[in-house]
Amino acid sequence: MDEFAPTWLNYSADGRELAAGSKRKHREYLSHLSHADFWKYPLTGITTEDINRWLSNLDNFNGGATPRKKTFQLLKAVYAKAVAEGAVDKSPVTMKAPAVPKSRQAQIPPATGEELQNIYEAMPETTRLSVWLGAILDLRIGEVVSLQVQDWNPKTQTLRVSHSADEHGGLKTTKTAASNTTQPVPPQLAKLISSACNGKQPTDFIVTCADGSHITPNRLRDHFNNAKTKAGRPDLHFHTLRATSITAAVATGASLKDTMAWGRHTDAQTSIERYQRASGSERMRQIANGIEDTLMGHEPTVAELEAEIAATKKRLADLESQLDALRHQNR
Repeated sequence: MDEFAPTWLNYSADGRELAAGSKRKHREYLSHLSHADFWKYPLTGITTEDINRWLSNLDNFNGGATPRKKTFQLLKAVYAKAVAEGAVDKSPVTMKAPAVPKSRQAQIPPATGEELQNIYEAMPETTRLSVWLGAILDLRIGEVVSLQVQDWNPKTQTLRVSHSADEHGGLKTTKTAASNTTQPVPPQLAKLISSACNGKQPTDFIVTCADGSHITPNRLRDHFNNAKTKAGRPDLHFHTLRATSITAAVATGASLKDTMAWGRHTDAQTSIERYQRASGSERMRQIANGIEDTLMGHEPTVAELEAEIAATKKRLADLESQLDALRHQNR
């Protein structure tokens, strides 16, 4: 408590001060840990058997699966620090962390392009840009409402992400150091951002309320929730847009390493889970079909032939139109 807790309770692994909400969570996990039978023992007196007995009773942990795992990770972190400082020779925490079932939110299917467009059109003009900022650039809602005009560089077509929103909607540092970055912006989205910045001052916010005032995450979430219902996707969360972005990235051929960089995850496991989900059964089917085509050859279906004929006819009509235009110019 005297040596480890003051640092762990208030600072992240990279030395940055934690947000108020994170500090509360850390105190909650420390409180859970303090109820363990071995809490009264010195660090050198706690054995692997003591910890296993404690873990066996965690099935009845009333804080839920995630706090249970976080509490275990706290104990592991305590011993990692103790070993590094020479307080103990080795850590008795040798077992895996308690499993955490996938959250309901994590199992929500990502949005399709058509659904995103419908949500975009159903939102107010001053906040609809947030849909593409979340789905294309993988931004969190707190990051979206904190974007200022000065963060947009139209010359380099990049958007600086350096702030998030605190509990009152004010600016604070991003969730993690990795979240503080500069994102490349594709052409269509760049036009929308430039339009939203037009006529504003450098410190004005890009996404705002209708009257131009600063919008809070909760207010923007209300706008999104109303629009998603109209679009027929009431199950979506704004945070699902991040999963949508990762899914689209994997579909374009992004590797796991790319996914980690794009998702700005400090926890590799988060990227792995999202990557595996995005490259799941449908991706496996695409791979299987590709292998079959390579090894066995491909016999086209009626639908495939009809689609190819239609595309060829369209291409032929385009070429004939271009030819007629050239002949008309040469007369």
